[in-house]
Amino acid sequence: IIIVSVIMLLFLMNWRTALITLSAIPLSLLIGLMLMKAFGLGINTMTLGGLVVAIGSVVDDSIVDMENCYRGLRSNQAEGNPKHPFQVVYDTSVEVRLAVIFSTVIIIVVFAPIFSLTGVEGRIFAPMGLAYLLSIAASTLVAMTLSPALCAILLANQSLPQEGTVVSRLAERIYRPLLKLSLKSPQLILGLALAALVATCAVVPTLGRVFLPEFQEKSMVNSMVLYPGVSLEMTNRAGTTLANTLGDDPRFEWVQVRAGRAPGDADGAGVSMAHVDVELSDEAMEDREASVQQLREAFLNLPGVAPNIGGFISHRMDEVLSGVRSAIAIKIFGPDLAQLRAVGEQVRDAISPIEGVVDLQLEPQLPIRQVHIQYDRTAAATYGLQMGQLSEVVETALNGRVVSQVPENQQLIDIWVGLNPEARNNLDALRAIPISTPTGEIITLGQVATVEYGMGANVINREDVSRLIVVSANVAGRDLGSVVREIQSTLREQVRLPNGYFIQYGGQFEAEQNATNNLLVYSILAAIIIAILMFFSVKSLPATIAIMLNLPLALVGGIVAILLSGGVLSVASLIGFITLFGVAVRNGLLLVDNYNRKFIQGMPIKQVIFKGSLDRVNAILMTALTSALGMLPLALASGAGNEILQPLAIVVLGGLFTSTALTLLVIPALYAKFGKRLLVAKNAVVETSFATVISSQPPVESKL
Repeated sequence: IIIVSVIMLLFLMNWRTALITLSAIPLSLLIGLMLMKAFGLGINTMTLGGLVVAIGSVVDDSIVDMENCYRGLRSNQAEGNPKHPFQVVYDTSVEVRLAVIFSTVIIIVVFAPIFSLTGVEGRIFAPMGLAYLLSIAASTLVAMTLSPALCAILLANQSLPQEGTVVSRLAERIYRPLLKLSLKSPQLILGLALAALVATCAVVPTLGRVFLPEFQEKSMVNSMVLYPGVSLEMTNRAGTTLANTLGDDPRFEWVQVRAGRAPGDADGAGVSMAHVDVELSDEAMEDREASVQQLREAFLNLPGVAPNIGGFISHRMDEVLSGVRSAIAIKIFGPDLAQLRAVGEQVRDAISPIEGVVDLQLEPQLPIRQVHIQYDRTAAATYGLQMGQLSEVVETALNGRVVSQVPENQQLIDIWVGLNPEARNNLDALRAIPISTPTGEIITLGQVATVEYGMGANVINREDVSRLIVVSANVAGRDLGSVVREIQSTLREQVRLPNGYFIQYGGQFEAEQNATNNLLVYSILAAIIIAILMFFSVKSLPATIAIMLNLPLALVGGIVAILLSGGVLSVASLIGFITLFGVAVRNGLLLVDNYNRKFIQGMPIKQVIFKGSLDRVNAILMTALTSALGMLPLALASGAGNEILQPLAIVVLGGLFTSTALTLLVIPALYAKFGKRLLVAKNAVVETSFATVISSQPPVESKL
């Protein structure tokens, strides 16, 4: 709000204009919140983020309306007030109304691809996008109702200075020679813009790729996996040793070890796996990357332990995406368990030397000593028993079953039936499990099954019916996309898969690819719809093309901003480009709409371009600056809770500067080069007026 106030005062040096535009912020956000409640949206980090992103944009429509009205009133006073000030307010408001409405509709269409996202990214960004759009729609309503009314109250009867402020005059003085250059040498301007676009497109493939920026979490939920068959006692000893090692380090506030599982626990991990929860201290958060590396080294110092380091949110997100608590999941499918294990070892050994790969694990599917119960179907049929009946009895004996409840001391106590722990490890006791036949005869399990010790896989995992084994890894010190590309290249060269075996890549990489493809496809559809809307607004196909050409130019500043901030492209950055395109379209539409109006009034084309550009330069600069600088707090903020919104803000902040500059130079150059082919016919009629009754009372002169 302070940034918007400063911009208004610098460009207009008038507290009344600042009040008119600033009034749009609380009212638009309030209406937006009411609409959010109607849509069932609550207040959370992402909806608040949408409102914060919208703060710099909700004043744009109000700025356009107010600036046009301010300029109209000033011109009217300079001509001796030939029109009643209220009529001027009305005419100037209606003059930009169509462009304002169309630009808002276009922003809504631009944001539509966000709602095509599915999965985790959809749940994250859809509430933010909806909160943003509701606020923008509310701001358009405010700009068409409250802003003209405030202009009539606060500006209509005031004596306005005929010269602009120092800042507005400075902006026009800087822009005027650049505009003349654009009109004199349009080929040069268009060539430079094209060169910048080509250079930007060449840089894009070199950018790093991640799904979402790393969350700056203090709560680390880590896991340690020991060799299958290790006892719970041994797992606890390893966890206790690690906890004692970390306990003396001031970077770790507390350490908690969890091993084993309670009856009915949904987590299917065996006793050879333990969870080690670590809370990072404020000292550790000052250099979180180094602290996490120290934590990883402490795990690796334990022999026979395979660690997996990550934050609570990150692990849960990875688990939802691929079923594995790692950023990368290499899933190997095939029919034979031994062959799957062999291929998995080849994959693990091949990618182990790759820089950036950490927490590398091969899923522990190993043969261990087991009790094998083999049913004798012929013997079971003799007694009239089916396999399902036998399996139910054996399951009850080994796993136990709650069969009833009894009240005791005002509580319900479960009655549990099953073998005691000693009997479960005794083959004779297992063979003696009683089974009731349909005739009422009681027989033992040993009469219808063979119960012996044998070797078998400790776990068999399946996905879509196929058996699989997973090689998982996290990434540190590099972006996810480049690591996965190197993994894919390495496996193609070094691993030969047997017939019937194949590899799939899951985790964050797969989610990032799906999200990017979704946004790309739906953005193309949105661009087509935008072009149709633009055509109905400017009533000229060449002019529509000229405005649409401005969209790719918005990429330049956004890509440069990404390069300066680390060179990593994420889904959040792509959402930033979508936001950026909406503002770029608005500025181009305002400029072209003004050209068309002046051309219809009979101005020569050179004057149309020159005067039309100068008339709109202040409004375009004000809207661009408020939108861009409104992102400044998000772009500069750091720490937990700002990881997703910061890349978005950086893209918008960088992109708006170049997009605005290119809009003010490239569109005039296009019109100077292609002339009347871009303008509507002079006999076209632009409907901008309605019947009104205005009092003839003269304005009251007063000094500000």
